Amino acid sequence: MSIEIKQVSGDIVELIFNPKEADLRIGENLCILERESGQGIIVQVIEFKTVTYPSLIQEQLQLVVSGSSALPPSFVEPLTLNTLSENVPLKNLKIAIAKVRKLTGTPWNQWDGWIPTRDVIITKTEDEEVFANCIGDLGNPLHLGKTLSGRDFFIEGRTLEKINIITGVKGSGKSHLAKVILLQLIKHGAPAIVFDLNREYIHLPRHVIDEQTGEVISPGIIHLQAGRNLKLGVRQFGLAPLITMLTKFGLPEVSAMYVENRLSRLLEEMRIQEKRGIAAPFLGIEDLIRMAQNYEFSGSDVVNGAILSRLEAIRNTGVFASSPSEAVSLQDQYRLIREGGALVIDLSQLSNLARYGFVQAIIEIIREICEQEIAQKTDRFPFVFFEEAHLYINRNTIGYIVTRARHLGVTCFFVTNMVGGLDETVLRQVDNLFITRLPFDDDVKHIGKSALTDQQTMSSFVKRLRNHHSLVLGDATRQYPIIFEVDSLEGINTAGETQFFFKPQKGKATQQAAQPSLPLSWPAHGVTPPAKPSPTASPAATPEKSSPPSSSATEPFSQTLLSQIRQMWPHIIRQIGKKRKSLESILAEAQPTALRQGILTITFPASHRFQKELLETEEYRNLLLHELFLLFGVPLTIVCDISRKGVVKKRKE
Repeated sequence: MSIEIKQVSGDIVELIFNPKEADLRIGENLCILERESGQGIIVQVIEFKTVTYPSLIQEQLQLVVSGSSALPPSFVEPLTLNTLSENVPLKNLKIAIAKVRKLTGTPWNQWDGWIPTRDVIITKTEDEEVFANCIGDLGNPLHLGKTLSGRDFFIEGRTLEKINIITGVKGSGKSHLAKVILLQLIKHGAPAIVFDLNREYIHLPRHVIDEQTGEVISPGIIHLQAGRNLKLGVRQFGLAPLITMLTKFGLPEVSAMYVENRLSRLLEEMRIQEKRGIAAPFLGIEDLIRMAQNYEFSGSDVVNGAILSRLEAIRNTGVFASSPSEAVSLQDQYRLIREGGALVIDLSQLSNLARYGFVQAIIEIIREICEQEIAQKTDRFPFVFFEEAHLYINRNTIGYIVTRARHLGVTCFFVTNMVGGLDETVLRQVDNLFITRLPFDDDVKHIGKSALTDQQTMSSFVKRLRNHHSLVLGDATRQYPIIFEVDSLEGINTAGETQFFFKPQKGKATQQAAQPSLPLSWPAHGVTPPAKPSPTASPAATPEKSSPPSSSATEPFSQTLLSQIRQMWPHIIRQIGKKRKSLESILAEAQPTALRQGILTITFPASHRFQKELLETEEYRNLLLHELFLLFGVPLTIVCDISRKGVVKKRKE
């Protein structure tokens, strides 16, 4: 593998490489080893650039200035005959921008600023070496997916505990990653509680228990829907969450004080009764309404009326039980999944106001569960997943969770596509970050406050991640950034409940399903339709868009499409010339000569080698591809060739 150091500046290393020999990717790790001393550094690729050379820049400037397809012989011939023959491979070279991470050794050491000479051996770092130096192993491997090179990727369960953030733009796979982690935790016997705002988790495999023996047949989820099969008594709900819910419904603080004082005395009386061995009566929402009607909270009509109206409002949320038989013990439900499983608490039917108090009540119950586990020294602490936590938990409560998590033993996952909604307090104390694609600068800057890695690494990686790929860094990777492809969970329904107005028309769905797989440059039927052609194009000159072919009709389709492209070629060149005059000059002597499996060959005369090289640059090639896509609706791949029929005579000036 031929890779050379271009320069080292600070902790940034620029490497020149030939992509035909070394297929590097963003996030890949390289070992740069000095030949003489044997010392080395571990670097990680964060960016790519193309190599430029003087003849290419000179040619581009000439085309821009002249706007002509034919260049003066004095300019073309010396470059064509001399420079080009020696530098043909240069157009393929790239520069990899890499960041120094570690010093080589066993184990890797923290980089202290040492850099190697240019006499080095550069090799790819094998996954096994990365795992040995970055991934702990205490016998609790959680399988999350595959590395960039296709190896299974595991993290140690212990390092995943306490505070985790899973974030990314909508549709990038963050919820899917959360489900992968959840199912792995269940598989390893961990109990979990999920606050599900959008019914994302309710279709995961169910928790199956033998009714006769009580043994778990198959660990999975128990679906608890707030207001349906999950209702709480007033004592279960707790005084503080009840006051929160009342104030969310608009009860003034002074009136809330009357409720808090009266209920505090009532709940204390019940505790005294229980200490004496007397069973305390059930306290439901109807009991509180009767107390308000009897002026037990306040003698003022105004205050009492305000309390009564809010109590009636929260009764309508359905989260309060009206009888002991209707109340559900969350502690009892937790015992069912204590050896592996998840309680999925469905919040979708609750109003925004009701969610705040209800979730706070559940958090208090979770705290009691953790305290019981600590007291009994059983340590079966729950892993709690908060989907879009900022929508139903205030910042004070989140701060309480984060601060108390380490002492209570609870592990939290905050899953959100609005990372800006998380307070800096959370980011400063986070143990692990899982980031799917995050293209917005403000989000990248905000999450950079976690201080787990530098801003440059964060920005370089998370803006370019493919869907269902994730960057992970933190305790799970010993602060080393690793990109991996998230497990697809084949055979498991991980989709949320998304409702659509438009349904697939009859026959279309089966056609799409039956379409055979083709190369990425020649996608299956059902690709997103292109934008309308440029309004400057004449309607008569715009051909009917072609549909991608089936495998049995690929060649006839290719020939038909090639014929259309050839017929429209002068029009295509004129349209491109309106956007980029220099590209019109480049294409003036070129012709589309072949089309196979979505690969369109553009052939240049032998005397136009430089025009060929310019079209192979990403900027010009993409302009042509875009115009072809607008006209024909089929994504193509372009390759350039030189005519083998000899040098074409130059046109007379």
